[in-house]
Amino acid sequence: MSTESLIRRFHDLACVAPETELNADSLIGFFQVFRPDGAAIEELYDDFDAGGELIERLGQLYAAAGDDRRPQGGRDAYFVVRRPPPLDPKLADSLVTQWLAGIAELARHVGDTETHQMLVPTPKIRVLEGIPPKHPKREEEKSRLLLTIQQRVPDLVEKIDGGPYAAVLRPAYYFTACDHMVRDYLMWPLYQTMDAAVGDPHRPYFELWRHGVKYRIFGEEQVDLYLPRQ
Repeated sequence: MSTESLIRRFHDLACVAPETELNADSLIGFFQVFRPDGAAIEELYDDFDAGGELIERLGQLYAAAGDDRRPQGGRDAYFVVRRPPPLDPKLADSLVTQWLAGIAELARHVGDTETHQMLVPTPKIRVLEGIPPKHPKREEEKSRLLLTIQQRVPDLVEKIDGGPYAAVLRPAYYFTACDHMVRDYLMWPLYQTMDAAVGDPHRPYFELWRHGVKYRIFGEEQVDLYLPRQ
């Protein structure tokens, strides 16, 4: 199947005509159409070697975010976890450590020495509770570690050959939650060539995300995790 045929197939299932030409950006918002459970999209993945696992991960996304209706009215534009299940602080610490170690290994395998060196040894982890402070907006005020996570880590998976459909689907997956790490977890089955080498590097991050956990980085050697107050 050509990439144009794939895009048209997605549009046909959503019963949404593209506002512009058929391209990757025309699929932005596609997954939101099928909330709350996403069951109708299963047939789209019949032609994918990893279709079953891609569907399973999308199911986890729909289950985590649930209904898109806001308490005050209206609907969420993205997948937002409004009722996160509680997470033990020790498990949160373990998950972020696994995530950073997995990202470091992924960086090593794709030849990104700078990212690998920033994450080895694994930064210190501090687990807190409550509303996290905002990261600095100005680039010059951000630590190198934060810039690495925000700017270099999102590009790691793109260095792997994900087959003919990965680039086409990447924008639609990203705009589920506007989070590169969530995107890369959902799409990881497309990158089968790396699976045995680096495992599933974004799975721990997705677990943190579905529990409503936020990370913050204000220095070079520490990552702060903020768990929602229960």
